[in-house]
Amino acid sequence: MAGKGKAFFDRHMEYIVANDVEGMVKDTYTEDAILFNAFPFLETPPPNIIQGHAALIDVFNRYLAYQGSINVISLYNFLDSDDAISFQATFSTANTGTWAAGDCWLMRDEKIYHHIGFAHQLIKP
Repeated sequence: MAGKGKAFFDRHMEYIVANDVEGMVKDTYTEDAILFNAFPFLETPPPNIIQGHAALIDVFNRYLAYQGSINVISLYNFLDSDDAISFQATFSTANTGTWAAGDCWLMRDEKIYHHIGFAHQLIKP
């Protein structure tokens, strides 16, 4: 996990820890990026499709408010190439318990243009 993709992942996570959603989206997503989301936190049940910076900023702000602080327990099955980063993780949150999640980021010009994410709750608070 020491390649270019891991450095990108670490930078992305620094924004989340800092609660800087706007900075994260503008720095790590293309302007036309699409999030294919299967994480159950929106009013409409998954899957949801969210596109563009403004919509991504709104959804990620809502996601962080839903979860509260996030603590990554384990990061595994990490792989990266010039045009993709994927990983799985378990994490706990201040508001909703412990989760297993997976993400696949398809990359263009060193930014995410398609983000496919899914998760399921392992332990409720």
